[in-house]
Amino acid sequence: MQISVQIVVRTEVDEQASVTEIAHLEREGFDAGSLGLHLDEAKALLGRLQRSMIDAQAAEAIARVSVCPQCGSRLTVKGHHRLVYRSVFGRLSIDSPRLYQCRCSGSGRRSVSPLASCLRERTSPELQYLQAKFAALMSYGLTVRVLGEVLPLEHVLAATTIRRRVATLGRRLESSRAAVAVEQRRCTDLPAGRCNIPQHSIVRAVGIDGGYIRLAGHSSRQDGWFEVIVGKSLRDDGSGHSFAYVHTLEHAPVDRMLAFLAQESVAADQPVTFLSDGGDTVRRAQLDFGDCGDCVLDWFHVAMRVQNLEQMIKGLPDRDERPSVDVLIDVLRRAKWHLWYGCPYPALRRLEGLSWELDADCSLEEAKLLARLEEFIGYIENNQRFIVNYGDRYRHGEPITSSFVESAVNQVVSKRFVKRQQMAWRPAHAHDLLQVRTAVLNEQLRSRFEQWYPALAASNQAHHIAA
Repeated sequence: MQISVQIVVRTEVDEQASVTEIAHLEREGFDAGSLGLHLDEAKALLGRLQRSMIDAQAAEAIARVSVCPQCGSRLTVKGHHRLVYRSVFGRLSIDSPRLYQCRCSGSGRRSVSPLASCLRERTSPELQYLQAKFAALMSYGLTVRVLGEVLPLEHVLAATTIRRRVATLGRRLESSRAAVAVEQRRCTDLPAGRCNIPQHSIVRAVGIDGGYIRLAGHSSRQDGWFEVIVGKSLRDDGSGHSFAYVHTLEHAPVDRMLAFLAQESVAADQPVTFLSDGGDTVRRAQLDFGDCGDCVLDWFHVAMRVQNLEQMIKGLPDRDERPSVDVLIDVLRRAKWHLWYGCPYPALRRLEGLSWELDADCSLEEAKLLARLEEFIGYIENNQRFIVNYGDRYRHGEPITSSFVESAVNQVVSKRFVKRQQMAWRPAHAHDLLQVRTAVLNEQLRSRFEQWYPALAASNQAHHIAA
């Protein structure tokens, strides 16, 4: 069996259609190895089809711009050069003539390159999208190998090219986010506060947590890390979207949160709850968000610290000079009861009274317990403004823990930047990659490209209609 694949091109400038054979295939027998197209054949076929289409499109465009629109005379050619255009079906070299402008325009002997003016970007949007999407999910080297295996690129991609692509796209996503934040600021007066009338919001809470990434150029395990802030929304349907940024590079956290809430379809006057574990960095991040919502300390971290203290008390040796272990545990549980009902001040008094009963010089166990207790007291003091009536919130079905965001830290940061990768990053590049990765995980990257390149949305819609 012999199969020929031809492409027929009809343009407005040519009266007769051109027919070009782009593939000739032969098959013998009928078995699993000979059925249909092989991958190499399909890649070659798509590459030749792409080359024929682009050559025809370029020829039609040149024919249109080679004639003066005012007087109809043909423009003089000054010279030719080649434009390199990269697409998902290969890298193509396009002949681009440089034309003198017509004398009737009054601009003298100036020359222009029409194709270069029309083709500002030399990489197709689809190739940019695939490079960014795969690079957000796996390492740059693996991205190069995967794309080389499945696409008829006809040239070798470089990891540095993918890295530059991600950095450029990350900055573009940041610019889009800033534009959304400006629009949100027009809808609300932040210094005046949010609307006092509660409204139903599809977002039940926003969780904030932190993750660490190895810093490039530092071998120290203590100083060679920088922190990333990760957030995730908790919606009524159980789903949620994530955001992430390097906190030292964020100069407008309020704008970032406004844009994120707008992305979640939350109006500027709707109440939002921010949950965090109370760490120093995430606490500052919550305060930086301004009047975007109410901050709540995660109850799970409070309860776990209390449980840890209780276990340490049970391991204390008996001593006549201080109350028994049962009495100490009872004081600790009463402090926990006060915290559960949003009363940090009596809880702090009970915890301080408990610390007075301990003597660090008596035993090593009491010294460790006293140090841990003092750390817990400082933790409560730093976060007492974020302690609420957890019992009331629990009875009304409102979230009181940020466990849903801890998985987001693993998904956004650890799987790409830390675990099994052993990579080191510069903060600026990690920040750009975080914007791309969260857009991919939120399934929003494709829609962003369709906003920037409407032709992509039109072709996608036509594909769905044809299907």
